Amino acid sequence: MLDEIQAELLARATAYRDEHTVRIDSREEFYAFFTPKNADKPEIHGGFALAHWNGSAEVEQQIKEDLKVTIRCIPTLGQIPGADEPGICVITGQPSARRVLFAKSY
Repeated sequence: MLDEIQAELLARATAYRDEHTVRIDSREEFYAFFTPKNADKPEIHGGFALAHWNGSAEVEQQIKEDLKVTIRCIPTLGQIPGADEPGICVITGQPSARRVLFAKSY
C-alpha cells in the first residue's frame, strides 16, 4: 500500500512540474516570464523556467537581485528530458553545459 501511495505522489508531482515548466532561450523571455504584470500588486508566479546558465555565481546573484529568482535544481543526466543538452546562457550569451530550473520564492 505504501508503494502505491508513493507512486501516486511521484506521478502527481512529476505532472505538476511538467505542466508548470517553461523552456526559455533568451534573456528577454526570462525577464518577461518572471517580471510581474502589475508592479503595485504582483501576482503569485507558480512556474519553473528551464534555462541555460553558465555556472557563474555572479550571474546567479544578479538574477536573484533583479528578479528574486533562484536556481531550484540542477538536473542530473536524464532527470528532465533535454536538460543536459549544451547551449548558451540566457543571461550572458556564454556557453552553458546544461539547463537548470529557476523559480521565484514567496
